[in-house]
This record gives sequence, structure tokens and C-alpha cells, in this order.
Amino acid sequence: MFKSLKLKSLFLFVTVLGSVASFAQENEVSDAELNKFADAYINMQMQNQEAQQEMIAIIQNEGLKVERFSEIDQATMDPNKESDATPAELKMHANATDKMKKMQPALEKKAIEGIESKGLTFERFQELATVIQQDQSLQQRLQDILMKSQGQ
Repeated sequence: MFKSLKLKSLFLFVTVLGSVASFAQENEVSDAELNKFADAYINMQMQNQEAQQEMIAIIQNEGLKVERFSEIDQATMDPNKESDATPAELKMHANATDKMKKMQPALEKKAIEGIESKGLTFERFQELATVIQQDQSLQQRLQDILMKSQGQ
């Protein structure tokens, strides 16, 4: 139900972690830089939660339940799947989708500003995400920082 919606709301982070940026950086990441990354990551998670709530409101304001929106969304994305959506539901789905697409530039800008407010450039954040994704010890260090920041 929320899977499709969650994927849309996490657009930026998925792009960041999934990117295969080519860069000539050392794999050495300082604790200070990893802390900045963790702060930016936490900030981005909060932004994603806010965006998800906004998207839910858009869907509901168009007259659809989130579950039904997701069903229609999946059917429209899979050419082998027939949709049982009524013309009215398809119109509500299209309206909600258009409104969410119009949100994307502002969400991206806000995410980049959030990263930069933590002392990293967007490019460096991407580089760190790639390095962290490929290095288990960095993943563990990041996990430790995130757990400490949550008071665990």
C-alpha cells in the first residue's frame, strides 16, 4: 500500500545511494564528516516523512484512499496488468500524480539545502553515500552514530 508512495517520497535518497558516481576520493572518511553525513541523513528522513504526509493528503483530497491509489498506480505501471479502475478513479489518480510531480523540484531543493546546512555539498554527500554503501565498516560507524543520536 505505502510501498509505491514511499518509493516516490524517498526519490532523492534512493538516487543518492543508488548512484554510481565516479570520483577520485580516498575511502578515508573522518568522524566529523561521517557525523555531518548522519545529520544530513536524519534531516532527509524527516523531510521524507513530511513529504509522505503531504502526498497522502493530496491523494485523499483527490478522493482516493492511499491503498486504492497504490493499486491503480501499480496497474498503470505494469503493461501486463489490467486496471479495474473507473474513469473517475483514473482521473483522480492522474490529478494526484500531477500534483505530486509538481512537488518534486521543491522537495529536491529542500533536500539539497538540508544537506548543505549540515556542512556538506550535495556532491560530497553523494560520494559519501557511495563509499558508505560499499564499505561495511563505514556502515557500522554510521549505524553507531545514528543510534547514539537517537539516544540508544
